[in-house]
Amino acid sequence: MAESQFNYSLKIYKENHKKFLYRGKIYMNMNLIFKKISIIKSMIIFLILTSITFSQDMAVPANLQAALFKKIFSFNKTLVAKGNFEVAVIGSGADAIVAAFKEAGINAKVSSDIGNSAVAYIMPGTASLKSQTSSKGVFSISGVTSHVESGNVAVGLGVEGGKPKIIVHMAQLKAESQEMSADLLKIAKVIQ
Repeated sequence: MAESQFNYSLKIYKENHKKFLYRGKIYMNMNLIFKKISIIKSMIIFLILTSITFSQDMAVPANLQAALFKKIFSFNKTLVAKGNFEVAVIGSGADAIVAAFKEAGINAKVSSDIGNSAVAYIMPGTASLKSQTSSKGVFSISGVTSHVESGNVAVGLGVEGGKPKIIVHMAQLKAESQEMSADLLKIAKVIQ
């Protein structure tokens, strides 16, 4: 009888152990599922945040921007009258734009403010400097289309039909006391 009691206890133990192992596998699988869901949630949040940031990113590459702005500067009668001038590149990630300007032969520097510069290049994510550029007569430019469309910058670059497009915000251009050649305004998208 003691042997049958032992066998019965062993049988109960094995069944419970199997249930425990089965529950353990379910628990382990649930943990894995929760970890995967957590990773997926994190990825979704990351994508949402980066899409907000990228919506302000520059559509035109830095080297092409520098070449285009160099040409635009030659159509700005106010800048041409000043002669030599400096571009203050304001905002985070400014190094690439400064390097592109310098490579194009334009005097540029990374800056935290407008200072004594004649031109202010506004990087993505930078707060509006509209009142400062207007009061100091500083020509504001950007590679962020929304900066120009909102009137925070006078001239910017965008893409239209897969090609770079110059965008001019006339009210901001006038507020900054800048005079553009009519030849440039003919080929640009002009916002009143």
